[in-house]
Amino acid sequence: MDPRILADLTHLPEELGPRSLLVISGPDNPLPEAIHARLPTLPITWLFTTEAYPALEDVDRHELVLVLDALTVLDRDQATHMIARLRDLNSESLYVLMPEGGENGWHEQDLIALGLTRVRSYAQAQGNTHLFRFNLKDYKKTPDWLNPRYWANPEMWEKARW
Repeated sequence: MDPRILADLTHLPEELGPRSLLVISGPDNPLPEAIHARLPTLPITWLFTTEAYPALEDVDRHELVLVLDALTVLDRDQATHMIARLRDLNSESLYVLMPEGGENGWHEQDLIALGLTRVRSYAQAQGNTHLFRFNLKDYKKTPDWLNPRYWANPEMWEKARW
């Protein structure tokens, strides 16, 4: 893993202050140990990428989920289902790393279609890697028209009958 990506992802739990963290990566990834070294009291659940999808049935909801290599290790359908399940059921804030030009042919639009937004890009010799995020709290802004002010129309009470 690129040292810049490792440093950014290690600092992410410090910035966000989650009460629980789920990391989905390969067994040789140094990120869970690096986070544990910086935040020893943070409960970290670590699932290996190849075993993560079936194991998600038994995983509780976490405030922060980091998916590091699922887009390159899993087939496209399984990775799509896993990201959608994490987004909908297992996380409040989801971060996914996407290397450009991977074997499975992932593009930025694929993750945007899943509701994620790109937050960072890392230029590397073998191609760019992008960090995408889904946060339930700011996923959709409430439009101005969607409020009770326009529903009841109280100024027309006693004037007109529908």
